[in-house]
Amino acid sequence: MTMIQPATHDAGLPDRWPIGPGVPPWPADGEVHVWSAALDEGDWAEAEGILGSDEVAKAAAYRFAHDGARFSRARILRRLVLARYLGCAAGDIAFGETGIRRPCLADREGARVQGLDFNTSRSADMALIAVASGMRVGIDIEVARVMDDIDEIARQHFHVNEWLAIAGERAPAAKQNVFLRCWTRKEALTKAMGVGLHLPLHAFFVGTEPEAAPFRAFFDVDPSGQPGWWLTDLSVPPAYAALASDGVPKRLHLWRMRL
Repeated sequence: MTMIQPATHDAGLPDRWPIGPGVPPWPADGEVHVWSAALDEGDWAEAEGILGSDEVAKAAAYRFAHDGARFSRARILRRLVLARYLGCAAGDIAFGETGIRRPCLADREGARVQGLDFNTSRSADMALIAVASGMRVGIDIEVARVMDDIDEIARQHFHVNEWLAIAGERAPAAKQNVFLRCWTRKEALTKAMGVGLHLPLHAFFVGTEPEAAPFRAFFDVDPSGQPGWWLTDLSVPPAYAALASDGVPKRLHLWRMRL
């Protein structure tokens, strides 16, 4: 089991995290568990039967079969991880939504079930799920790929100070590095808040430099009624990732699921 003290953490690539426990402990106060999976590795076929009909339909709607397969496997990961905490069959878990399309646990009538918060993300062949209790979390991962519009995206959507930092990087690799670090932080935060694009990405500052410890996001205007939001950098190129939470994560466990 890997337990990282946020003040000095070095996450490593998600596909190198240690295998997680079959029966993980319930997340303690201020504790976040993050699980990863390599979607193109392992035998996922036997687990496909746990998916709901809506998940199967969404996977089938993808144009390319490998994209649909990765979607299915990310949903399988979500069910298998949550089932380990809930002590139930993975296929019996029901999901609902809060905020703007923010997934949550639900009963069979669709009402939200309190107690365990989670959030998921996938990019290319990697997927992550963050799990916490008594704390709202958001997670995002982006695997580096060729991008030729970084400066324009940053100019249009990022905080002015972030855009200037990205524009100031001349080497393509360095520019992509600061852009994806910033992008995953913003995505994780909006997912944790459940606001989608209703909160413009330029309205808050998350920075572009590496951060070894959890740090605060700064809003030009504090969202009314929102708690203080914290970010934890999990980026290890070529996989960029960030965790957002509505409190300081006191302990962070990083695990990997392998089928």
